[in-house]
Amino acid sequence: MNGKPTEKTNTERTRTAPIRLQRWHICVRGVVQGLGFRPFVYRLATGLGLSGWVQNTPEGVAIEVQGPPASLETFLLSLESRSPPLSRLQSITVGERPLENETTFTIRTSRDDTRPRVLVLPDIATCSDCLKELFDPADRRYRYPFINCTFCGPRFSIIRRLPYDRPNTTMRKFIMCDQCRAEYEDPTNRRFHAQPNACPRCGPRLELWDARGKILARDDEALRAAASAVRKGRILALKGIGGFQLIVDARQPEAVTELRRRKHRAEKPFALMYPDLQTVSRDCRVSPLEKNLLLSAQAPIVLLQRRIDGGLFADPESCVLAPRNPWLGVMLPYSPLHHLLLHELGFPIVATSGNLSEEPICIDEREALHRLHGIADLFLVHDRPIQRHVDDSVVCVVQNHIVVLRRARGYAPLPLQAPRLRVPRPLAATGAHLKNTVGLVQGENFFISQHVGDLSTEAALQAHRSAFDDLRRIYHADLHAIACDLHPDYASTDTAKRAHRPLVPVQHHHAHIAAVLGEHRLAGPVLGV
Repeated sequence: MNGKPTEKTNTERTRTAPIRLQRWHICVRGVVQGLGFRPFVYRLATGLGLSGWVQNTPEGVAIEVQGPPASLETFLLSLESRSPPLSRLQSITVGERPLENETTFTIRTSRDDTRPRVLVLPDIATCSDCLKELFDPADRRYRYPFINCTFCGPRFSIIRRLPYDRPNTTMRKFIMCDQCRAEYEDPTNRRFHAQPNACPRCGPRLELWDARGKILARDDEALRAAASAVRKGRILALKGIGGFQLIVDARQPEAVTELRRRKHRAEKPFALMYPDLQTVSRDCRVSPLEKNLLLSAQAPIVLLQRRIDGGLFADPESCVLAPRNPWLGVMLPYSPLHHLLLHELGFPIVATSGNLSEEPICIDEREALHRLHGIADLFLVHDRPIQRHVDDSVVCVVQNHIVVLRRARGYAPLPLQAPRLRVPRPLAATGAHLKNTVGLVQGENFFISQHVGDLSTEAALQAHRSAFDDLRRIYHADLHAIACDLHPDYASTDTAKRAHRPLVPVQHHHAHIAAVLGEHRLAGPVLGV
């Protein structure tokens, strides 16, 4: 030995300890279907190098992810902090599972073998990306009035049952073309599993009918002809997201007065739809909070103070839209069809419910021909069926707080949360005789139906029973009992009796006070005046 380091003739191999893996099963409950949650999970998992799968279930969304514990922790934290804007996560449960021999992450076909616990999403106003495509001449959906994606479009008005997949919606009859199918199946695409996804080649189409149902024009020609008729002061019945609206030029007092006469609506204010926020600000005072409401995904009718220093409707005494009323009910276009129509017109229109006073709005074009006969001059219709009527919501701002006056499109049927509400078995409530809605309590969720209205006509009573049956069917609710009005002759009480479940009659004024407690999240003893 000469003291020199011995040279190694064999290559040294560095041995490292194998990476420890774990597999987690995650169940997410809340508003997690129909808004891009699974593509979000897919991108999150693949970005972290995790394997596993994600799947819609009646409970919400089920996820299994496999990888290093640190990556799984990052995945779980991101699941809560980076979820899609319209999602609402009520609970996340995590459990460990045995490892599996897999290297990829996939999106599985939905499972629907148990009682639904997932929340149904409301109809959502058109998003900015779809609007850009709608008015881009180079886009294949240019001026297509049914453009939508995972982040916008119809939901509650088209769903028939859970889980929220295309065969369970009124879009099931429209077979996607190759391009739409490719978008639908691509997890990186904005339209991945967007159930109403369609284009001019494969989706719903517009038609303009006369008062007898004769087709006058189709597609874009129908829309332009309808806009021309509105400019001339004619009354248009438009099939929207959740039912028909009656449209007339708000600037023409004679046309508005004629609509009042035909609709038997003497003085009750009409809702207005404006082309954009700039034209709203010309006629109304708009606070920052009111602006946010107008531009929100819910896009409700917002009660705004009319300007008395100018604008089209400055004098409340002479304004036939809302006689002797300092407020105007205003909304912005919320569907592609509305955007196209208001883009053509460039001025505010009356957009009121397509019905006679005290009746529910029409949802079927043939029904509309009959029920709106003598009211509408023309009918702008399409062939996408509406599963249930959904009126426009109405809100106002009081002392910088949002007050929902009519809870419908954009809000229903998302549940409300109330203190100590959780019940072991489902309960229902059939509501009062006037300004009716239906309620369902299941677990920790209190579901309120869309606005039904006054139950003074046979059509309204049928709509009430449909709303009641709807909530029970969607959520597979085996009712333990039904709360109803103590008045034995109310139509809503009769609906409760027909269900053949134990009844809990509630005195009318007690119900009013309880509703106020629930709205303001109060639980203590109160005096109702």
